[in-house]
Amino acid sequence: MRKNIVAGLACVLLAMPACTGSSGDTDTDNTPNTTDGATANDTTAGETPTTTETGGIVCEPAPAGGVGGVMSEFGAPCTTDDECVTILGEGGVCLTDILELYDLPCGYCSKLCELPPQTAYVPDDMICGEGVTCIGADMYFEGCVVECQDNADCPREGYECRIMPTIGQPMDPKFCLMKDEFMR
Repeated sequence: MRKNIVAGLACVLLAMPACTGSSGDTDTDNTPNTTDGATANDTTAGETPTTTETGGIVCEPAPAGGVGGVMSEFGAPCTTDDECVTILGEGGVCLTDILELYDLPCGYCSKLCELPPQTAYVPDDMICGEGVTCIGADMYFEGCVVECQDNADCPREGYECRIMPTIGQPMDPKFCLMKDEFMR
């Protein structure tokens, strides 16, 4: 029973990110970045961030004013936690994968939250804020996302409006989450 719960929770986390650096990023000339874990989007003061490619998707820094849809803040593209702190405030993190099971193309700004036992989501979570939902699996992975109605709400390449994989139920709310093709 516990093994099934763990497997199910891991798949839920597929819908949310975990904060680890990605090692397969490439820069605009498609040369893998190999220097001490830095990615092409790492910058120093005064430099303009460059684009990278992740899983066949060209990653650009978040444009001023956001990407549109419900991913302008939670779900914005990122390469560092600092970028997400700028967008979301204290507690902002850049998630690049979920439990090393799903990649989050071009990063996903979120905050880490805490779910009650055996609860898959909590709307208007105190950590996430009004209009933002804490989703995931208690003690495995929990992160903040905004609900969506359809794919038009999720304008980022590699994401779609869907219920959480594996643990989501047909009547659950939908969120802008990575597509199944990003499962490792």
